[in-house]
Amino acid sequence: MGIEFEGPEKKLELILSEPDPELRSNADGRWDAVVHASGAEIVSSISSPEMDAYLLSESSLFVWDDRVLMITCGKTTLVKAVPELIRTLKQDRIGFFFYERKSLMYPNAQNADFEADVAGLAKHFTGKSYRLGPANYDHVHIFYASAPEKQGVPAPEEDEDETLELLMHELDPSVLKAFIPRAEESSADIEAQTGIDRLYPEMTNDSFVFKPYGYSMNRISGEHYVTIHVTPEESGSYASFETNAPEADYKDRIEQITEIFRPGRFTLVFTEAVSDRDPGEGKLPKKISGYRRPEKSLYEFDSGYAVLFSNFVKK
Repeated sequence: MGIEFEGPEKKLELILSEPDPELRSNADGRWDAVVHASGAEIVSSISSPEMDAYLLSESSLFVWDDRVLMITCGKTTLVKAVPELIRTLKQDRIGFFFYERKSLMYPNAQNADFEADVAGLAKHFTGKSYRLGPANYDHVHIFYASAPEKQGVPAPEEDEDETLELLMHELDPSVLKAFIPRAEESSADIEAQTGIDRLYPEMTNDSFVFKPYGYSMNRISGEHYVTIHVTPEESGSYASFETNAPEADYKDRIEQITEIFRPGRFTLVFTEAVSDRDPGEGKLPKKISGYRRPEKSLYEFDSGYAVLFSNFVKK
């Protein structure tokens, strides 16, 4: 197997102050240009009346009328897509900007580190950077900025504006084997074998198996998405799961995902509009079967969003 492919992703989200029905259009190739600027390419796409989901050569891009979410992995430089995004969206229309970068397995192989990314982002946004989690173990870097008029304005609770991420390392060897397909196997075969086909089966599916290995999936329904990316190299196995589909209780969903991938350790990141309770309170389990939680931290930003961070390791 190959070595040193960086599975852990970089992620950015831009939210407009007002929706733009023309934002989703790719007639002028705007989204091809944005993706290309980061060092990736569009592989395929699916759509619902509310959103478009692009599967990339390195992860995913999602576009709504009022926001853009882009996730890339490998050696891509996601921040290089920001000038192209600003050209498309116009700076004065951006209400919120969020950039996230997981601690990496092979940082010396990257084109830039988080500090360099922030230096580039500071040319366009006045924001703050954070580290959630321990410096010498799994952690997440975040850069967050908002338009001045948005600061101190809580996001509306009724929107159920929340995102769940599971960032998983040290996948079980039997799981890795399932994600290294034989010549005749398709992504649908992998999904049936691993149980991914039972995750949100009502959603429209778009998935791809990369050569010689690697798997990506987008699923959408209405304004909600689910995305999974798997790097099955034995030397640095990794899988990520993310969704904005709200649930009253995520316990069964989280255990379903950990049963599929059986990671040795994983990071849970839950982002939610600020309310009277802590993010995830009453929705996220304090205990996950087969794991213990050595770290937990919480940050509330100054313009309506909060993030809960937890590390879990197998008992």
